[in-house]
Amino acid sequence: MMTSDDRKLMKQHLEGDLAFGRTDHPPFAEAPDMADTLRFLEKVSRMPDIRFDKVRQMRDLIARGNLETPERIEGTVRRLMDDLGL
Repeated sequence: MMTSDDRKLMKQHLEGDLAFGRTDHPPFAEAPDMADTLRFLEKVSRMPDIRFDKVRQMRDLIARGNLETPERIEGTVRRLMDDLGL
């Protein structure tokens, strides 16, 4: 049985899809049975919240051609090396 939290989560993700122009049907709309739908909802509930402000910011950077600057690449490499202990 779908809880109110499940419905809120589905609504949030659907609103996000609509905000970014996605109009295709979500996977759960075509689930062959309730067990598949519940498995999908359980996986979705473990996903982190979407930070739409960050998504828009990244799309703007990509559109302007400002995503891959030497400074951003250097910062990314530095964080990766730190994460790897190098």
